[in-house]
Amino acid sequence: MFKGDVEDLSQHERQLLHHVSDERGIPLGIIANHLGISKSSASERVKSLERRGFLTRRRDPDDERRLSIVLTDMGVARVRRDSVLDLVRLAAALKKISAEDKKALLAALERLAAAADG
Repeated sequence: MFKGDVEDLSQHERQLLHHVSDERGIPLGIIANHLGISKSSASERVKSLERRGFLTRRRDPDDERRLSIVLTDMGVARVRRDSVLDLVRLAAALKKISAEDKKALLAALERLAAAADG
């Protein structure tokens, strides 16, 4: 989930950044499949984000023939900033609610997780 639109990145660019969350990076083909676009379109988006400092390419440590797309420190910071699940803000909010409300929240999250499982 993302916060409201930010003028410097498109929704598609932000989706791409959020998909590249693994610290080892991911291949371009996986990005293209995830976004439902061609490899050439994915490559253009990656190049644009790379020029602006959000991504970089590096050799896959398991297979030197493959390149992986990796978030830079700037990209990691942007993903964190875009997320509605900002852990600092959530921690601050939890401090403001009563113990009873925390119990109710936990119970609701447990029901949600159970529903998601099946």
